[in-house]
Amino acid sequence: MTSTLRDAIYALRKARLGLERRRLDYGAETDERAERLAAVLPASVSELRDYEREYDDLEWFHDSYADRVEEIHEAGVATDTTHWRDGATLYVVCRALEVETAVETGVLFGSFDAHILAAMAENGGGTLHAVDLPGGPPGPFEYGHLIPDRCRDRWRLHRGDAREVLPALLERVGPLDLFLHDSDHRLPHMRFEYETALSRLEPGGVLASHDVRLSRLFDRFTDANGLQSCVVCDTGIARRPR
Repeated sequence: MTSTLRDAIYALRKARLGLERRRLDYGAETDERAERLAAVLPASVSELRDYEREYDDLEWFHDSYADRVEEIHEAGVATDTTHWRDGATLYVVCRALEVETAVETGVLFGSFDAHILAAMAENGGGTLHAVDLPGGPPGPFEYGHLIPDRCRDRWRLHRGDAREVLPALLERVGPLDLFLHDSDHRLPHMRFEYETALSRLEPGGVLASHDVRLSRLFDRFTDANGLQSCVVCDTGIARRPR
């Protein structure tokens, strides 16, 4: 398949995702988060709801996050990358698993980075390694603009193409508690990241992926590899068996 055809197929998938998002009941998705995650994670619905309430009450995080989102608004930059619902899901996952070592691809403003790092701050430890291309997000901002100062010291940014950076990075940082894909959502790249990360996950570790409704790849990959999984809003969560 040529790159032009692959790009055209990806554009069609993105258009379909936009239509699906308009139909999706995000309120119901959020209400069912704890039940869906409890089928994957070693935590009860009650414990997961406690983490949801903890997130809702995390004033130091929400104050900083809201201020930084407002800065993006004021700059006239689109904010459809500040996915707080999916961020809350990752916060709950990281609290439930007490994640210490995580790797994410695709930073941009750092919405998911901020939520993962907030959970690590509440856990009392952990490091998030983030990978993105040279450059930065739109507007006068650096990668990870949404990350609060309070937890920024736990963040390590690695610039470069994930195909070049990821294998050596995963080898260096050791077994992972969490891997999050949110970079190039074209199928060959997603498959590369899933396959590369899976072998580096700790038993019981989580493979997470954003925008999984773009295709069936996440479902097919998790089924083929025997991973328990669920989807909440636009994020897939799969756990490697112990």
